[in-house]
Amino acid sequence: MKDFDSNRIYQTLGDEFKNIYIVNCEDQQIHTFKETLKLPGFSSYTSYNDAMNQYIDDRVYEKNRDMLRMALSFNSLFSRLEKTEHFNIHYQSKNDLEVHFMYSHFGRVMEDGRLSQIIIGFANEDLDIRRNNIDMFNNALPSNGFKRKVLIVEDNEINREILKVTLEDDYDVLEAVNGEEGLNILSQYYKDISLILLDVVMPVCDGFEFLSRQKSDSLLASVPVIVTTGNNSQEDELKCLGLGAVDFITKPYNARIVKSRIDSVIKLRESSMTLAAIEKDELTGLYTRQAFYHHARTFTHFMTEEKFNVVILDVADFKLINGTYGTKKGNEVLVYLSNAFRYYVKNGLLTRYEGDQLLGLFHSKVKMDVERINRNINKIAEEAPIPNIRIKVGIYEDVDTNLSIPIICDRALMAEKSISKDFKTNVAFYTDELNQKQLAQRQMENDFKSAIANREFKVYYQPKYDVNTESIVGAEALVRWQKTDGTLISPGAFIPLFESDGLVVHLDEYVFENVCQFQKERMENKLEIVPISVNLSRASIHFSDVVERYVDIVNQKQIPFECVPIELTESATLYSEKILEITDQLVKAGFKLHMDDFGSGYSSLTSLNELNFSTVKLDKSLIDYIDQVRGKKIVQQAIDLGHGLDMKVVAEGVESKEQKDCLKEMHCDMIQGFYYSKPLKQEDFIEKLRGRNKFGWG
Repeated sequence: MKDFDSNRIYQTLGDEFKNIYIVNCEDQQIHTFKETLKLPGFSSYTSYNDAMNQYIDDRVYEKNRDMLRMALSFNSLFSRLEKTEHFNIHYQSKNDLEVHFMYSHFGRVMEDGRLSQIIIGFANEDLDIRRNNIDMFNNALPSNGFKRKVLIVEDNEINREILKVTLEDDYDVLEAVNGEEGLNILSQYYKDISLILLDVVMPVCDGFEFLSRQKSDSLLASVPVIVTTGNNSQEDELKCLGLGAVDFITKPYNARIVKSRIDSVIKLRESSMTLAAIEKDELTGLYTRQAFYHHARTFTHFMTEEKFNVVILDVADFKLINGTYGTKKGNEVLVYLSNAFRYYVKNGLLTRYEGDQLLGLFHSKVKMDVERINRNINKIAEEAPIPNIRIKVGIYEDVDTNLSIPIICDRALMAEKSISKDFKTNVAFYTDELNQKQLAQRQMENDFKSAIANREFKVYYQPKYDVNTESIVGAEALVRWQKTDGTLISPGAFIPLFESDGLVVHLDEYVFENVCQFQKERMENKLEIVPISVNLSRASIHFSDVVERYVDIVNQKQIPFECVPIELTESATLYSEKILEITDQLVKAGFKLHMDDFGSGYSSLTSLNELNFSTVKLDKSLIDYIDQVRGKKIVQQAIDLGHGLDMKVVAEGVESKEQKDCLKEMHCDMIQGFYYSKPLKQEDFIEKLRGRNKFGWG
């Protein structure tokens, strides 16, 4: 069974719908959604036809029974709702020797272009009329102060006048003398017209032709039609309802009934439009996240015997797609993926979860097959509007429905995030291990503020050595986390986490301030100083006042800007106007800039050319291959490139004498790595510096 897509519509309508039922079109069984009073025949998991026949026999006035049996058989109902979103049926009910005027509303739920559910609401029209008499004035006026427009299509002048007089206090009335003129007016004002009152028998173009032509135009078809006729024919009524009319009024007109039915239809339409705007993502047509949460709770609550799965689909580097092909093409990709998602995810709900993320909750007794999922992913990628898209899928299988919907979704997202940087793996399942990892990460995030306050983050210093003199000429500041209980947390565990959640901005500044304080103390004690470079993350670079804050720290400590060079990673410095602006500001303030991790990934010669670096650092991944012919040539070219641009060159990750000797032959300027020294605690680094009598500036 699909989700109860229309339940909020009926909640919006008010108290008149005392009983609401949902019919599953696959098995034609009834599911109770709201039941104030027990109706004969209607109970959960009863066949629709059996329930409706029993209800008609027990509650419907005899003269209305045959008409209702024809109109409300499942096949007739299904056929009619394939053509129209909703309609009303009015009839007389006999209960406790009293005759009541009743109506039932029938609406549809579509899934993947198919009618999946029928929603039935029962109401007492006498009560509805009394309620509407009280609310009519307020309901007839939209919030903008303008009256809603009603189009009357009627050839009889007297009848038009009667309807006009009945409605003109509450509505802006438009008139047409036949169907042809009515269609012309509708074509001109369809965006503003709330409802059409349509006569059946007219010259030029009768009501049947009007309905047929209206429904053939998707724009005009959105305006609801109430048919009016003096011929009390069940055949005409069924024919009009089949052509898309939502209600039927017989002549002579009863003003109360006319107003009541107009009010009900307009309210229903506007509730549907409002909910559609709120519930559906404008681009993809999938549920918004909040609407999805609402329906998912109902979905899982009513289907307690089913096993549910959550699947999240994400496009790797979607920002790159927008940047390369443009936003329009990016939107086209999202629409394509949404349609593909609809095709593959059955028996469930779909949402545009966030940005380029699509999420589905569905029930299935079949275990998820990784090979089949990968085949589907490949097929989707092959047929996408652009080539070479990479799709990542996270799955939470057999979900614990006792959990809240957001937590259930987070588990699928957690699985997807675990492979977001993995080029080989496209599908991942949620596991308890992943959950424990996330809990640990959340704990680290929660502990961050107190860790800063308690100075649990320790600055370590890895020396940089002159390749010729083998003396210390600088250092790089690195951070370690030692909790108050002595526990050490690896930088590989917390740095990527803090980069993703933005906390790294505060950590960067913490380290920078500590290094500045270290340099200040050495100057005050008249000890020699060497430049100690500090890493500035990508997140910090894009922080609007980063330059101002760092300049203030240097000025407060009263140290030379040259003694705290700024290291920017290669990937963070991919050329852009924003990066150019920030780096120019840093250089103008007096900072030296080092490009870190050169050769590790997205090398940008443009960045080296346009940005004011004084030093380039060769990544360890290059140094590891220096003993190979091609690897040696690459390193030599990189060193020559740096020197050609008047930059010093530092080799990172040097671990052997052979690597050191080779770099010396290549005229590399500085070496950093375990061959000389691992990162040192402050006191150990100070010991390394003892006995120096010269400055070395990077």
